[in-house]
Amino acid sequence: MLIPKNNWNVKWLSYSPSIVLTLLIVLFTFYSVFIAFNLQPGIIPDEPAHFAFSKHFSSTWRIPPDVPETYQLGWYIKQNPFLYFWINGRVINSLEFVYPAISDWQLFVSLRLLNVLYGLGTVIFCFFLSQEQIKNRWWQLLPVFLLTNTLMFVVLSGGVNYDNLTNLLSIVGLFFWVRALKQKMFLKSSMGWLISISAGALVKYTILPLALAMFVAWMIFIFRNRKQIFPLVFTGKAEIIMFLILTVLAMGNLALYGYNLIVYQGIRPQCVQILPLEQCRDNPFTDRFEEFALEDKLTISKSIELGYPDPITYIIDSWIPNMFYRIFGILGHLSYFPTRIIIFYRLLLFWNILLVVKYWQRPSYVVISIASIFIFYTLILFYNNYNNELVYGFRQIAMQGRYIFPVIGIGYVLYGKFLHSIPNRLIKISTLITTIMLFFFGGPVKFFLFFDTVFSSWFF
Repeated sequence: MLIPKNNWNVKWLSYSPSIVLTLLIVLFTFYSVFIAFNLQPGIIPDEPAHFAFSKHFSSTWRIPPDVPETYQLGWYIKQNPFLYFWINGRVINSLEFVYPAISDWQLFVSLRLLNVLYGLGTVIFCFFLSQEQIKNRWWQLLPVFLLTNTLMFVVLSGGVNYDNLTNLLSIVGLFFWVRALKQKMFLKSSMGWLISISAGALVKYTILPLALAMFVAWMIFIFRNRKQIFPLVFTGKAEIIMFLILTVLAMGNLALYGYNLIVYQGIRPQCVQILPLEQCRDNPFTDRFEEFALEDKLTISKSIELGYPDPITYIIDSWIPNMFYRIFGILGHLSYFPTRIIIFYRLLLFWNILLVVKYWQRPSYVVISIASIFIFYTLILFYNNYNNELVYGFRQIAMQGRYIFPVIGIGYVLYGKFLHSIPNRLIKISTLITTIMLFFFGGPVKFFLFFDTVFSSWFF
């Protein structure tokens, strides 16, 4: 029986967004796997140190002690987040059990491939989050396209770095958090985000500002909707299992951060509070401080007197473009900054600020909360970067685009949702086309087109 032509068109249109999503995922996986197998060690940020830590954690099922091979790399283990390295240690144990003759290089590539899975999970949950906020099936793909064409994210996903697991747990937590605020299976969704963020806090302490902002917005939501939410009822085994997992993770966070606050009066102890002074001096971060730090940290007024920019000028003329270099370029132990194209990312940002002003509509509580979390996290990152500038004399030390990745997914989702809501079709479509072209030509496509020339020394 022949299917009418019109029915074929309807079927194609219904399946085509899924086909495009699959293509985006396949291309991202190809890029990341290619990097995992072919990129030389020592280019991905902190990759040698993270592999060394993973090997050290494979020596015991518990948390191993600090040894010269670890603290000489600049990190120390005691009373610091450990989950990423602990998982890597178990993966190494499993691989060595199955294949006792496995080499360090094979272990290294295996851990890279595990990180590809973390990156892939981040992409998939970015799509899930997009589905929660954008109803049009085609527009739901825009945040996924933007993320998979963010060069630093793609390259980082092919390397051994705890940011990959941090990014995954952050966006998983944000997805369940949004579902909770939309009262979709409120109890399960709430425990889902709490589990994800609690696990993320055991991977990297920088997730704590995100956890704080999410918790505040969640508590406000509960207070405003308490009559619809309470009483909470455990309806099945799933909630009990999730509660037990959450309890274990909460105890882990208390043992880590609660202990630190009580004993060391801070989220993270200083090195000299953990290790002898001579050992703390024997790491690259101390060397960097002694080599580049000013004798006295600048005040804002003093920095302006010396000719450095005030905070507003700094954020517009220095911080934003430098962050763009590190997000849409590559910054690791080797770097690639696409200087000619960054101006267009800046122009697109300022253009969209104008669009927000012109087409402002009162958003829902969920959108306000998402935007507030993104702004709060960005301001925390800016504050830390600017504080470092006052310490080091405006050298852009420790300024990393990857530090925004725990919230970049919600930034892209907000962008897609806003752009879709613009009533002027000409402005909406022209801005969309410009965005797609900019990310496509500035993303991993260009990187892989020239990997054997511009980047030839980076690959085997």
